[in-house]
Amino acid sequence: MSVVRNPSIAEELAQDTFLRAFRALDGFRGDAQVRSWLYRIATNLAKNAVTRRKEYPTDRGLDLPVQSHPMARLETLAMSVDLRAAIDQLPAKLREPLVLREFDELSYEEIAERTDTPLNTVRTRILRARRALRTDMEEWR
Repeated sequence: MSVVRNPSIAEELAQDTFLRAFRALDGFRGDAQVRSWLYRIATNLAKNAVTRRKEYPTDRGLDLPVQSHPMARLETLAMSVDLRAAIDQLPAKLREPLVLREFDELSYEEIAERTDTPLNTVRTRILRARRALRTDMEEWR
């Protein structure tokens, strides 16, 4: 919103950010926090949107309620439900480190300490969990 200054465009870009991130999940190496990675994707999409419109954002605008297309909302909800189900089906030894990394945003070292697991084992389990999710969520790509 701070880049495009338009609630409708910002909402569309937010959805595009998550879709792009999901599609590029296998390219995510884990060198940065997921939050940083998502922020970079969102920022790049917003800058591209401003460039495509060939106009600069302004602070002036209509205060209209932000509403997305109902089908987009349903698709996002369905994907979230499927993703949660796929995560829940992971074996506990893969699910726990993945959830600690992606949702609790812990470092690999913190996860290793918390789960009393060697660091390389944590890395391997997170990698395997991501691969399993990628396979389970293939229909959403």
